[in-house]
Amino acid sequence: MRSLLVPLVALGATVLAAPAQAQTEWDLKQAFEGKFVIVKMDMPATQRGVDLYPDRQPSVDFREYSARLREFGVALRVGDRIMVTTVRVKGKNIEFQLGGGGYGVFGDDTGYVYVPTESKTRREKDLERDIRDERDPDRRRRLQRELDDLRRDRERENRRREAESRDLSERKRSEIASKRLDAGSRFNLWFEEGRLAARAPTPRELRAMLGEFLDFSDGPPPVDSRREMGPPPPPPPARGDLSRVSDLRRGMPIEEVHDMLGMPTRNRTGKEGQLTTLTEWYEDGDRVTEVVYVGNVIVRFSTASK
Repeated sequence: MRSLLVPLVALGATVLAAPAQAQTEWDLKQAFEGKFVIVKMDMPATQRGVDLYPDRQPSVDFREYSARLREFGVALRVGDRIMVTTVRVKGKNIEFQLGGGGYGVFGDDTGYVYVPTESKTRREKDLERDIRDERDPDRRRRLQRELDDLRRDRERENRRREAESRDLSERKRSEIASKRLDAGSRFNLWFEEGRLAARAPTPRELRAMLGEFLDFSDGPPPVDSRREMGPPPPPPPARGDLSRVSDLRRGMPIEEVHDMLGMPTRNRTGKEGQLTTLTEWYEDGDRVTEVVYVGNVIVRFSTASK
């Protein structure tokens, strides 16, 4: 009887420990998911997000952080207000996902478009066999000419398909660049081996770990004092009908935007990962519309109060 008691006690301890860990993750989900935060740092447009090591100083590897911003662009900028969509406790890290958690999770498009190439036809294979067996020089030359023509046709078609694949892949990459900017980002908090298995942070502790990088007060974005203290902007040039900003849509070419809204108040070029961007601003009273282009087509736009 005593030999059975020890395993039963151990089993009971295991059963009690498992809900404790699950309960901790549930507490974190209840405390954060669905709530809004304000980011204090630019967030990379990737599911890799920002790696955070709470037990180290500095807690962020800024070299790796900068590399991800250069490679993937910025999904969330300082002052952006965003929803916490998922908090997940895993073996060695906690995922704190913002606005979807970043592009690149399972199921997201990779950007490569495969266009199958033409293989040898049955006729080509038959001709190759006949040429090997043919003893008449004149007939062998005729067969060879026919085979050469078929090969050239096939190679020409394959070059066309490869060019089509490159073109479609480039378009897909532009689409993905746009999707990346709207897919949010995340913090990955890394801990020493066994730390999370023993005890995950409480909501208060996790808030303290992220407090340097996130504002949990759910208030309005911080005011840019430089804009308020600077000289007043010059009067805007003559423009089109700014009431039509609601007609903007992704994929609209820049020429169509200018025909509809007129010329912008100001503009600026920049980089989103490997892509060159053009940002234009239209001011209408106390409202500003920001339009971002990649390849002279709209990838995102927004309107906000000054």
